[in-house]
Amino acid sequence: MATSVIEICNNALLDLGEDAIMSLGDETKAAGLCNHRWPAIRDAVLRAHPWNCAMAQAELAAASAAPLWKWEYKYILPTDFLRIIQIVSTGGDTIEDWEIQSGTIFCNEEAPIFISYVRCEKDSKKYDALLTEAFSARLAAALAYPLSGSTALAQSYWKTYQEKLTEARGVDAREGVPESVTPTNWLGAKMGVL
Repeated sequence: MATSVIEICNNALLDLGEDAIMSLGDETKAAGLCNHRWPAIRDAVLRAHPWNCAMAQAELAAASAAPLWKWEYKYILPTDFLRIIQIVSTGGDTIEDWEIQSGTIFCNEEAPIFISYVRCEKDSKKYDALLTEAFSARLAAALAYPLSGSTALAQSYWKTYQEKLTEARGVDAREGVPESVTPTNWLGAKMGVL
């Protein structure tokens, strides 16, 4: 069953003993906090694991300007990028030597390169039920102190979040082999050159 962002927020609020909200625009402290904290919580939890629902692949062309030093090429990351999982060359070999700076991958591999990455998945209908529980627990941990003034409650929900995250990661990891980013057309492209 698909869950909305409001349901995720309300699960966190109800766990904290707060009233549910109708929208993130409600004029309540709880709604204001949810509205403010949700994007950062979402991105942090998505970045914590290569969730199946948030995985993507991209082919990157080299930027027109070369790096100033150390690296030969730079590649602009997709706008929805949160975390690199793997980078491969046109030949399908994993690129091991690279770094990210300000939304750009630097490496010495000629274009194009292919990446497997965690994207910022904003569609809550795509979230797994266990991932939704992890979101709610992380949000409850973040909201506990501002709403109750209790550091003990915040620490308790942080522990709950860690437990739910571990469970969600375990189930997610068992739902298939890690995604391959080997380009499907590299052999054909190489043969066309011969």
